[in-house]
Amino acid sequence: MTSDNPDAIALRPTVIGGARQDDDYEVVWRGFPVGRLMKQADGPHWWWACTVYGLPPSPNDRGPAINYKDCQVRFRLAWARIRPTLTNETMEAATRHAQGLLEQQAAKGAEPKAPEPLQVLENHRAAPRHRVLKAGSIEFNGGVIDCTIRNVSDTGAALEVASPVGVPDSFWLVVSGDHTRRHCRVAWRTDKRIGVAFD
Repeated sequence: MTSDNPDAIALRPTVIGGARQDDDYEVVWRGFPVGRLMKQADGPHWWWACTVYGLPPSPNDRGPAINYKDCQVRFRLAWARIRPTLTNETMEAATRHAQGLLEQQAAKGAEPKAPEPLQVLENHRAAPRHRVLKAGSIEFNGGVIDCTIRNVSDTGAALEVASPVGVPDSFWLVVSGDHTRRHCRVAWRTDKRIGVAFD
C-alpha cells in the first residue's frame, strides 16, 4: 500500500463470520477501523459512517450516498472534520479496542486467516487526478496565499503550501497563467499539503 499522503486511510473488505461481504468495506487508518462503506441491500444506493471507538457520534458522521465513489467522497469530507479532533488518548484506546476484538475472535476458536488486502482510499476518487506542477494562489476575503498545484481533477486538487495555517475551509483557487478560478472547500490537510474539493 503506497500513497503520497502519510496520513492515508484505506479500505478493507468487511468479513463477518469468516465470510467476505460483497460491496461492504471497513475503513482503516493507522491499523484500526474508523468507519464503514456499504451498499444498501434494498437498492442501488450506498451508506457510509465515519466512527472512531471512544468518540461520541454526531449527526454529520454518517449518511446515504448515490454510489460507491460518492460514498468515498462523503466519508473523506467527514474524516477531514473528525481527524483534527482525535487525541493521542483516543487513538490509543481505538487501537486497544481493535486489538481486543481480534483477541476475542481468537479465543472463540476462529481460525486465523490472512487479513484482507487494503486499498488506499485516495486512489478511488470521483474523478481521476493528473499530476501537475502549476503556480496558483488561494484567495479569500481580500487575503492571498501562494501555492503550488500538485495534482488536479474535475472534482478537486492537491495544493502544496508553506504552511496550512491561516488557510480557511473554503476559498477561491486561482491558477497562474490561464487565470482559471475555482471555488474550493478543504477536504484534508497535512503539514505542507491541502486536499480540496471543487464546489
